Amino acid sequence: MRSVLSIRLVLVRWQLWALIAAGACLTSVIHHAYATVYTEPDLQVWWMAARLWLAGVDPYGPTGDRLLGTGSGFAYPFPAVLICLPLAPLSLAWASTVWALMSPAIAGVLPIALHNRLNPRIVAPMLAYFPLWASLEEGQWGPMLLLWTILSLYWLRKERWLLSGAAAALTLLKPNVGIALLAGIAAYALCINVPRRWWMGLAFGLLIFWMGTQALAPGWPLAWLEQLRAYDAEDQNRIDAVSVVGALAGALTLTCAFFAWRRRDALLLLAGVVTVAMLILPTRSFYNHVALLLPIALLPPHIATLVALLGWSVLVLPPISTDIVLARSLAFYLPLSIGLTGAMWQTRAQEKNVAAR
Repeated sequence: MRSVLSIRLVLVRWQLWALIAAGACLTSVIHHAYATVYTEPDLQVWWMAARLWLAGVDPYGPTGDRLLGTGSGFAYPFPAVLICLPLAPLSLAWASTVWALMSPAIAGVLPIALHNRLNPRIVAPMLAYFPLWASLEEGQWGPMLLLWTILSLYWLRKERWLLSGAAAALTLLKPNVGIALLAGIAAYALCINVPRRWWMGLAFGLLIFWMGTQALAPGWPLAWLEQLRAYDAEDQNRIDAVSVVGALAGALTLTCAFFAWRRRDALLLLAGVVTVAMLILPTRSFYNHVALLLPIALLPPHIATLVALLGWSVLVLPPISTDIVLARSLAFYLPLSIGLTGAMWQTRAQEKNVAAR
């Protein structure tokens, strides 16, 4: 018996050391990539903004604009600077490495947090979704917004109403994506009839994280709005719902959301609202669509896998059409809306079977 236990202990130790070695290798590869190839990720903007603020330079002022070198200034709310303060002492390559290691970890935890159980079949599609890798390449905010969404929904299930509402407010760190996530969380909260304390937590979160930060940077709200105006003048954002395919996907998803509300299916409602909101919000490139991992995580595993893999078709569409709106609608939204419709019909079938018994 002792020999068996000794063998097991040795195996556990070897597995632990193997995991540590694999983690070290992964970290080394990612750091090398950011140090030699992806040397100017988008993370550089808010990483530098945090460093400027620590040095006493207003990232929204003319000096900050010149040092950031974006051409349109710092187009993020001031709380984004505060969130990035822990990364400021690091070099850009190491800051990007930490950011990149957190992103797939968040994507992997997402379905576990939503379903409250471990199912490897649903974790794999999360890591295979193209926008996640586009987000990693650019060092984007999307996975971090999903982190606050996870925390808000987790605390909501644990009936930590104030904490859940406050965490939901942090999804607005990148508003043109965060609005969709916040709308989904709010719809979920309405569907399950959360008490008033949840809405108080949301109000306190908005007050503390958005208006309360004026104590640290009194001029940031107006300066931020001015930077947003300059950023929008670049005309780089597109609304996916304006295409025929996007409109079709929106109609299917709205039907699912209406069905979910009628049946008080809070998770399907959450998925539908996030998808529709993303369709009508102006977004840029592919990396912002990492937010769609939230509705994908709520699909049955086999459907989620197909939807995630179809996302890579966006790479083969340019020879057919250079319209980015059409490409995103075909690769991301149409498969997801069909998947949500399939989940809706599966729910109806289950309800009929229960009724028949």
